[in-house]
Amino acid sequence: MRTFTKQRGASALGVLFGVSALVAVFTLLLKLGPHYIDFQTMKSVFKALPAGQVHTMPKNEIYESLKKRFKVNSLRDFDVKDIVTIERQKTGTVVTVAYERRENIVANVDAVLTFSEQYQFK
Repeated sequence: MRTFTKQRGASALGVLFGVSALVAVFTLLLKLGPHYIDFQTMKSVFKALPAGQVHTMPKNEIYESLKKRFKVNSLRDFDVKDIVTIERQKTGTVVTVAYERRENIVANVDAVLTFSEQYQFK
C-alpha cells in the first residue's frame, strides 16, 4: 500500500481567503449594480425621446417629458433639472445627463460612481 507524503486540498486559510473574496465581490455587486441598472434605464429613456420634435420643443416641455418618463421607469431618486442640461444650437439640441452617486462600502470606504452621457437631436 502506498502512503502519500503530501496532503492535497485547500487549507482552512485558503478556503477562508476564497470565501472572503467571493463575499467582497458579491457585496460590491449588490451595492453598485442598482446604480448601473438605473443608468441603463435612463439611457433608454433618452433614446426614446421623439428625435424629430426635441429641437422644436421648449426646454420646460422637455424637462416635463423626462420627468414623466423617469417616474414611469421608477427613476424616482433623480431630480431631472439637477442632472440634465439642455443646450440649443443652430443645427440641433444637445441634451446632457451627468451625475454622481456615492455608495458606502464598509466603514469609511466609499465608492463614487460618475455617470455622463450626451445626446444630439436635430
